[in-house]
Amino acid sequence: MKLKSITFRCSVAQLNRLRHLMETELTTTRTDLLSAALEEFLDFVEGHDTRHLDLFSLVQQVDRTGEGVPFSEQA
Repeated sequence: MKLKSITFRCSVAQLNRLRHLMETELTTTRTDLLSAALEEFLDFVEGHDTRHLDLFSLVQQVDRTGEGVPFSEQA
């Protein structure tokens, strides 16, 4: 597999959450953390209940799932 670099831009709130996770988890790099998060998201999106949702419905589903901060407050 040929790997490509991706640059992420994020809000201060997202950067703070990223830093906090890196301090509290056993993740050694931002790349490891972002890769794990992307894998989890892709698993979620490919699920039976979510695979056919449009973007807006998918965001609503993410907000209904779990106990995290609503998507609109993270971006």
